[in-house]
Amino acid sequence: MRTHARLRSIATLAAALVATLTAALLPAAPALALPSGTGWSASWNYYHPTAYQYSGTLPGVRLTGYATDNAGISSTVGTIEDIAADGRCARVLLYAAGVGYIADRTACGNGTYLTYNTGTYNQGLLVIVYRMIDGTTTYDKGFDLFIPASATDSGLRTVGTGASWSYYTSTAFQYAITRDGVSSVGYGAHQSGDLRSSLSTVEKTAGTAGCASGKVTGGTTVSGSTCVNGGTASFHRFDHSYNLEASACYQPTAGTQRCLAVNIPEPW
Repeated sequence: MRTHARLRSIATLAAALVATLTAALLPAAPALALPSGTGWSASWNYYHPTAYQYSGTLPGVRLTGYATDNAGISSTVGTIEDIAADGRCARVLLYAAGVGYIADRTACGNGTYLTYNTGTYNQGLLVIVYRMIDGTTTYDKGFDLFIPASATDSGLRTVGTGASWSYYTSTAFQYAITRDGVSSVGYGAHQSGDLRSSLSTVEKTAGTAGCASGKVTGGTTVSGSTCVNGGTASFHRFDHSYNLEASACYQPTAGTQRCLAVNIPEPW
């Protein structure tokens, strides 16, 4: 029930943001031929206290992965797919700190796919997704997604913990972060002059004494916080640049602040 309540709360926040603010986030006039974000997305989340899933897309590329997490010791399996007849290939690389690269797969040809199955790691997982030019070692699109280690942060293993971002038009994107005690949702868009906007709402979901905060950084920084149980705070800025990092934190009155962040790439 707790997870369902959080999901309903996030959905309510998202609906309110869309209804009142999406129009303001969209560029008033076409920018200088900015690359399209259509088909770009990434996400990860714990669906069980001992397991999480992750995914990512680029135009013509699709990644799906699953990982076990036993008190911070993980291993993962997944599939990388080429899903377009576009003279491009789909590639995924996985990197685990302290271990090195644990997977590297490239699928070429519309409808082709490759799987991977890794050994263990315990210091987080960096997922790198590329679109490669067929027959070369050159990539023309890509992003990375970092899933932090839970060995020293058991709260990450709460069901529902995770982060996501996606482009819902060629120039407008959405993002969400959830972990124990806090959730944050936001929207943004390309602006003129190659700038980016963000409008976020952070909610305190913990019922204990403490404060929830959120922040977006990308050349400039904007943040907000609330210490009210069930309270929310909104914050926005229209002059970010390049890649953005959105984060959400919960600080118990007596305890350690715990944060979760996600990188929102600028398409190229």
